[in-house]
Amino acid sequence: MVYQRDGMTAVAPATDGRFTWGNGVVSMAFATAADEPVRLVGVTGRGMAASGESGAAGAADEIDAVGAAQRDPRPIVEVHAANTGSNDNRLALIATVAGARLRFVEAWESRSADGSVEPYRLHITQYAPYDRLRPAGRPMGDVDSPVVDCSDADTDFDAAVRDRHTDGEAVLRDTDGGLVVTSVFEAYPGLSAVRTYTMVHSAQPFTIEAVSSLNLTLPMDAGKATVDASRLYWGDSAWAVENDWHCAPLRSTAVRDRNQTINPGESSSRFALSSASTWSTGVHQPAGIVEALSQADAEPSFSVMWQIEHNGAWEWEVGENDPGLHVTAFGPEYQDHHWETALGEGNDFTSVPVSFALAAGDWQQAVAEMTLQRRALRRAKAAELGRESAFTHTQGLVVYNDYMNTLFGDPRLDKELPLIEGAAKTGADVFCIDAGWYDSTEGGWWDMVGEWEPSTNRFGSVGLAGLAQTIRDHGMGLGLWLEPEVIGVKSPLAHTLPDEAFFTRHGVRVCDSGRYLLDFRSPVARDHVSRTVDRLIDEFGAVFFKFDYNTVPGTGTDRDAESVGGGLLAHCRAYLDWLDDLRRRHPDVMIENCGSGAMRADYAQLSRLDLQSTSDQCDPLIYAAIAAGAGLTILPEQQGNWGYAQQEMDDETAVLTLAAGVLGRLYLSGFINRMDESRLGLVRDAVALHRRVLDEQQRLVPWWPAGLPAFDGDWLVSGLLAAPNERRDAADDIASYLTVWRRGGEPFVDIALPQGRVVRQIFPNPERPEHAPDAAPWTVERLDAHVVRIHASDIARPSARIFAVMPKYPKYCAI
Repeated sequence: MVYQRDGMTAVAPATDGRFTWGNGVVSMAFATAADEPVRLVGVTGRGMAASGESGAAGAADEIDAVGAAQRDPRPIVEVHAANTGSNDNRLALIATVAGARLRFVEAWESRSADGSVEPYRLHITQYAPYDRLRPAGRPMGDVDSPVVDCSDADTDFDAAVRDRHTDGEAVLRDTDGGLVVTSVFEAYPGLSAVRTYTMVHSAQPFTIEAVSSLNLTLPMDAGKATVDASRLYWGDSAWAVENDWHCAPLRSTAVRDRNQTINPGESSSRFALSSASTWSTGVHQPAGIVEALSQADAEPSFSVMWQIEHNGAWEWEVGENDPGLHVTAFGPEYQDHHWETALGEGNDFTSVPVSFALAAGDWQQAVAEMTLQRRALRRAKAAELGRESAFTHTQGLVVYNDYMNTLFGDPRLDKELPLIEGAAKTGADVFCIDAGWYDSTEGGWWDMVGEWEPSTNRFGSVGLAGLAQTIRDHGMGLGLWLEPEVIGVKSPLAHTLPDEAFFTRHGVRVCDSGRYLLDFRSPVARDHVSRTVDRLIDEFGAVFFKFDYNTVPGTGTDRDAESVGGGLLAHCRAYLDWLDDLRRRHPDVMIENCGSGAMRADYAQLSRLDLQSTSDQCDPLIYAAIAAGAGLTILPEQQGNWGYAQQEMDDETAVLTLAAGVLGRLYLSGFINRMDESRLGLVRDAVALHRRVLDEQQRLVPWWPAGLPAFDGDWLVSGLLAAPNERRDAADDIASYLTVWRRGGEPFVDIALPQGRVVRQIFPNPERPEHAPDAAPWTVERLDAHVVRIHASDIARPSARIFAVMPKYPKYCAI
């Protein structure tokens, strides 16, 4: 008999307690046992091993589908409770007592179809009776496997909590007697990635301080990889120096070799990063990569990338098992973020989602798979919100913004009119008036924000409405900068909105940089912002918003919250709900995500929004490094890389700044009105090439043929090539692209490129030399079957070029 429930089918473990699940590309093998929690004993992705279909089968077949079972696998979930803590005080978050006491109850799966926006799903439910969650001592005789002494527990687990059918399916019978934890796994058809989160339920009061969303045991044994030979990739970030990614051997990070033969047991060495507030990418990226290498030949066996999809506090860590590696990821937790929640009385908890992607080969394969996962998340969210057609339309729009290296928040009628005319000549679709359009006080644009009424003295007699009409008359849509989540301390609304609308701690409003922060749990706060956005759309015809975020609330709020971290989490989720509501009501409006550049470029928000500012960096030389690394963090079609060419720039500098955006999402700025026909022609060429790339981007993924870009490197190389699911015979007809920057050093750079491909410069366009007469074409020579050398034509100044990489077919010879 096949058991079904809510459209899902029961998964019965084999006689040895194991079962597999997957989507035909990614496959996961789980082990259950009467005396252990569920563990992940194997996982494969694209190119790693033959991935089987989901469902129960013979145990040998299941493990064959994912390779050899991993030794010392971690439990699939960790739950840190205040009254039980950890089995090992050196490993507070990844050796939890509650996590170790969970036992398998049931698993249910559902399948999807190719092309669907609905993923395959797996729910694994585990249970721990309360009497097994009482405080207990740690036996000291076995340092390798510390366990909780529960010998006094008088509950027979099987008899107390589950009925078992003849086919082995278990059904939870009594949820009132303990902790119920359900791990959810989702995988979109055809992708080598999984999204996971955890749901926790307790009928009685039970306070928890951490719940893992991901506790991934890496398949080191199946991949014949070792910790000693593997590498870690992580990203740092700060204002105007975003997307600074690093690589290091694991053993040169905090994951040191302590000699586990002499010192057996789980190592407490770990590499951990966290973010404390709502600038989710303000210090570090909520993402990382492990590249697992074979000890024998030092070649990458597989790579795995993960990302925490949350717009608030988070923590992730990479640690060593005995033997092996694990990656564990959390949203907020008590140790770093002062988060806790008291389960019981209907207060269930769901952790923040985390995605991981894996594939055979080096780190770039994992990034490619994560790129496809990010696209799937966006597509699914657009379908959920009923804006599929609008989503497709906004993917191809080019935006001009008057801020960066141009008006810098001082918009006025006499300045805007020539910029509007210039932007129209470039073919821009949207003209965005950035900060200051609401300022009537000559300098209060920072701490007077909140009412979002148009300035009375900046736009003459025509006002903002007249300026908006001028923009439309030039064939563009109106965009407006908005910082919806703050109220300036000098704004009248600071006195009229109640305290409940704001973040508060210790009985006072949280203030940062002359602003109060709205708490989106408050209906008053949400209603104010909704009315504001609705009014700007209805009254001025805004079709684009740049949502900025320059102020952070710290650890959170203690108003109507169990903990300050809990208040912050609830606010972050309420803000996402508000975004969803806004997108449903105004599906055609395009929204850029900005946070002092890219201080919160997370995929909780980017799954919902159209564009992400990558930086506030004003120096095009530094911007080149930000753009070169952006593909690890942000989808190419969402990378709002500024292109702020100016008439005063020499040709090489103008090319360099425009090149940053063409393969991502070109975000135009600069005094275009001052340009002569030659310089304007260069900008038009960039826009035209960018539109060509936009038409093809959905089939492309980021590519770094010269390796991970060094933020301070002389040469930077990044590009786009066919996605893994496009790499078949037909992929020969898909163009690849490369942007190459030279900021100093040698006059040439060597790039790995297989034989049979031709490299042609396409920007600046060699067929239109009059648009950049002092930027002579670069030359390309093939050194051998695997490497080409690109020579810069001018080594006296920094410069850049964009190339197309095509099959060696006659029809491409003109490129």
